[in-house]
Amino acid sequence: MIPDRTSVRPAVQEKGTSSNVSYPQLKALRQHSTFNRANFRIVAHHMKPGKIIPLQFDDTMPIGLEIIPIDNRYVQESQSLTSPHRASFFCVLWFIEGAPTHMIDFVPVTIKPGSFLFVGKNRLQFFDQHTLFKAKVLLFTDTFFSITISDNSFLTRTSLFNQYDNNKYCLLKESNTLKECWNLIEQQEKTVIDSYKPLILRNHLANFLLQAEREAGLTMNKATATDNQLEVFFNFKDLLEKHFKEQQSVAFYIEQLNLSGKALSRATEKLSGKTPKQLINERLLLEAKRLLIYNNEAGKSIGYSLGFTDPTNFIKFFRKHTGKTPTAFRKFHHPSDRQ
Repeated sequence: MIPDRTSVRPAVQEKGTSSNVSYPQLKALRQHSTFNRANFRIVAHHMKPGKIIPLQFDDTMPIGLEIIPIDNRYVQESQSLTSPHRASFFCVLWFIEGAPTHMIDFVPVTIKPGSFLFVGKNRLQFFDQHTLFKAKVLLFTDTFFSITISDNSFLTRTSLFNQYDNNKYCLLKESNTLKECWNLIEQQEKTVIDSYKPLILRNHLANFLLQAEREAGLTMNKATATDNQLEVFFNFKDLLEKHFKEQQSVAFYIEQLNLSGKALSRATEKLSGKTPKQLINERLLLEAKRLLIYNNEAGKSIGYSLGFTDPTNFIKFFRKHTGKTPTAFRKFHHPSDRQ
């Protein structure tokens, strides 16, 4: 999410994204001793507008964690922050001053000073370009955090990063305990690398996340569902993320999960208030919105990529759930295209 550093780079070109700057060129920039914001502005200048910028943590970094101070000027100088971007790592934003509006998957998040915002990997986001603010961003990879299966399960299932409803997010008011945990991470992150540093950092990060869950009272949400329902719900969400483009039938997920339709419905309705079909449609609609706004492909091509064999069916689906046709939705978000 933060490309103006040597430790975070735009990912290698993916389908649906574009850049005229090759990975070797980016690597050369990072290795050059004068790599800085000016250099990155040259890189960002060549990135075609209207595309989602994929960012990934640099795998040459010895530790998959970093804390970066940012403000509105930093954002304004970084096209990859004011443009929509999708990061392949987790981040926690600590907004210290100012009240910007941060966008996460088309949901505007109104920030108050002194708050922590948790953003899961692969969520689409971008920063407020106009409001004065000061913040710090904690970036970390699942590879760094997850030593055990239990660690990985925590990241993929904690409601800090994975809300039951895709339109929601976790925003916490800062507390003395959370600030103390953060400061311990920051202090350790600045120390010289030795064999103990990754272990200490990981422990501090785990404590910070656990404390955040405690303060959010997220266990109260889980208390209304049984352990089995939680397992069913998250297994369904994991499967949906892998197959939503080609499989929109509830029957497919019931068969793959070896469940009855009632068992799946009970779990999804208990935790999200929605049926399995509603969650399938929501995920499909979210991807359609992303591609329509941040991809220059024709609407019918986007429909085909999402599993619709007939462009008319895609238009009907999109209009039913948004009240707009794909073309009207795209024009609404790109006023310059209305001419």
